[in-house]
Formats: sequence, C-alpha cells, structure tokens
Amino acid sequence: MLTQTPANEDYFFIPKARNSPIKQSFSQVQGLPEKLKIFRIAGSKYWQVRLFNHGKYIVKSLKTTEKREAELLAQHFYADLKMRGVVNERGVLPVLDEMSAYIENQRLLHDLIQEVLATEQERLCRDEITLGSFLMTKGRLEGLVFDFLKTCTLRQIKTETMEAFVSFLTEKKLAPPTIVGYIALMRKLLRLLLRKELIDKHPLFPKIKSPPNSRGAFTVTEYRAILRRAKTLRGVAFTNWGDGKRPWIKKKYQQMPESMNALIRFMVYTFVRPGDIRQLKNKHVEVVKGSFNYLRLTLPEVKRHKAPMVSLPSAVGIYERVLQQQKEQGFGLPDDYVFFPEERNRRLMLDIIGWLFNWILRELDLKQGPHGTERTLYSLRHTAITFRLIYGGNIDLLTLARNARTSVEMIEKFYASTLSAEMNIALLHGKR
Repeated sequence: MLTQTPANEDYFFIPKARNSPIKQSFSQVQGLPEKLKIFRIAGSKYWQVRLFNHGKYIVKSLKTTEKREAELLAQHFYADLKMRGVVNERGVLPVLDEMSAYIENQRLLHDLIQEVLATEQERLCRDEITLGSFLMTKGRLEGLVFDFLKTCTLRQIKTETMEAFVSFLTEKKLAPPTIVGYIALMRKLLRLLLRKELIDKHPLFPKIKSPPNSRGAFTVTEYRAILRRAKTLRGVAFTNWGDGKRPWIKKKYQQMPESMNALIRFMVYTFVRPGDIRQLKNKHVEVVKGSFNYLRLTLPEVKRHKAPMVSLPSAVGIYERVLQQQKEQGFGLPDDYVFFPEERNRRLMLDIIGWLFNWILRELDLKQGPHGTERTLYSLRHTAITFRLIYGGNIDLLTLARNARTSVEMIEKFYASTLSAEMNIALLHGKR
C-alpha cells in the first residue's frame, strides 16, 4: 500500500522492494547515504534509484540506460528530497524524539536483512542455490518478514512473537508449505541476532504440518483425451480472450501448433520437467538403438541433479519425427532447441506452451482434478512417473527416482501417495 506521495512527482513510497529478477547488482552512489542505491530489474532497460527511508523504500525510474548518468540523476534525486524536507542529512525523515527507538529498530532490521541477503548472494555465486531461490528469499525478507518485524523490538523477540508471526502469515491466506518457507527465513534472522548477542536465546516456533501438494496426474482416459484434443485443435485459432482483454500471445502462437501433441507425448515418455523442455537442445539428445531403443538425455543440471535420463522406447520415434520437421524448417542443428526452436526467448516459450496446454485442459474441463487439484504442464511429469509406478512392472523406486532426477522421498511423498487401490487392481486381484 502506498503511503505519502509528494505532490506532482513521479517517485513513490513502497513498503518493500518488488520481487523482480535482478539484471545487475545494486550499486552504491559515491558520496551519498548507504541506503541510497541504483539498480536494474529484468523487466526494464532503465536504471532505478532506491532509498530506504523511515521503514519504506522510495523508488524512482531514472529513464536512462547509462550507469554514470544514472548516478548523477540519483544525486539530483536525493538533493531534491533534501530540499523538500523529505529527508535530512542523515538520510531519514525528521522524527520526534519519542520515535527514535522505533526508527533505530527499523534500521537494525534493514541491516540484518541485507546481511542475510549478502550471505545468500555468496551461496548463489558458489552455485549452492539458484537465482530463483535467491530472488524468492529477497522478496520474502523485504516483504512480509520486514512488514511483521518492523513493529517488533528485535531485542525482545520471544516464542510468543514467533507464534504471532505464524498467525500473521495465516491471515495472509498463505499455504502451509509457504509458511514453512517463511519460518526457515526467520530462523536465519534469529541466528544472526543470537550471534550478535542481541537476543540471549532462540525462540521456539509452532509446528506447521505441510501436506503433500500433488500437481495432479492424469488418468489413462484423461491422457488419451488430451492427445486427441491436441490433434483436433491443430491450426484452430483461439478467440475466447474475454471482454476488453488483449491477447498477450504472439499472433503465430494463437493457433494450436502441430508440435503440441508431440511435446505432450515426449514429456510423458521422458519424465522431463517443463523447465527441461525450455532448455532442451538437440545436442542434449542421443538416440540409442540396440537391444533396447531409447533416448539418452544429458540435460543441464537442475535441482542439483545432472545424471543422464533414459526415455521409454516410444520417445525415439517422436524425437526423430520432430527432428525431421525441424530440418524441413531450417533447424535441426546441435545447438537448436528441440521444441519451438524459432523462439529465442525461452522463458516466453515456456509461458506459451503452458498457455496452449491450459487451452486444451479447459476445452476438456480437466483443469482441476477430482479433488480440486490444479493441473498444469507440470502434471505431465507427474503423469509419467505415476504411469511407471502403475505399469512399470517391478520397477524399484530408486531406479525410477534416479532416472527422473528426483529422490525416493519425493517419489513417495508426491507421487506414490496419490495412487489409488483401483490403479493397482491387478495386484489386488492377483492369486498365488
């Protein structure tokens, strides 16, 4: 929620830094307060300036792509704030004496969060975490964690404070797994407070049960219906955008492509994630034919897994047909992408594929599962693993987990837990 906005100005106050992917690290402007920095985000080519001031972030676009010019504009920006009385020489709003402790507490909180983020930045540089994990941590710390702790005295945090924090997150209607993630971040802040001897003991947290969040596999009947509908919709243009809504999909993708059916089957026969499809190139695929026919997929590392994956036999024919179509269109080189090779923006490509798949699901009224589970493109991976558990003979979980680049624990928690008795009816009805 925006607070006081100076009249006739295009800068504004926001309670936290927005969770946007960072193109370039925050840069300190020489000769100005430490809390004033310039930065860029992925969604904009322009530099922005940010000042942490009285528990809020003041942000303004500098409308320039040159760093040196941005630094000069940031200096003018700060000088203008001083002239208007928004900040004083110390870089904070003029406050009454009775608010000094409150402001000092917020300064301490800001510094603690920046210290935690600096540690996370080092982990990112060591490739211990992904950029997505870092950005999520940053958004949460500067978001709800800051909003809650800014009214708390950090040196007096107790178990009751942590109980109130969980209640605060619950009121925001956050799911239990998300609350567990916030608690993990709060623990990092508390360990830092303990190390700095600002608190004398680590407060306890209430226990949160996080039920498995299955992405909803499809049954065999549903899967066949999806494949048939993907074929039926080939070349059909999407028109149901809704009143007053403008299409965000490129015009050439507003009709169902011929390759969508192949992509769906490829995912189920190879166990890949949607993110793997985004970066899958021909050089990552090796066709192996012999006693067994399969694809060996040597994909880039994901979630700390980098071992090759082995497909089911049907994936070989699908890939060979896709590769032939690529070559007819002028693609098919080792560095060309397997699916939608003409789209260089791979993040956009993944969004387009997700949108096309949701189009098929809504046509069939399959977007939600029987228990209200939301189905997405990721459900195809869930379907692939579930099908192997049902129809894969005596396959052991360790072999399946390693080939799918996951863990046995994840298989048991998110996949095997969703199997019903009817799915293994042959075992139930079997006789010795």
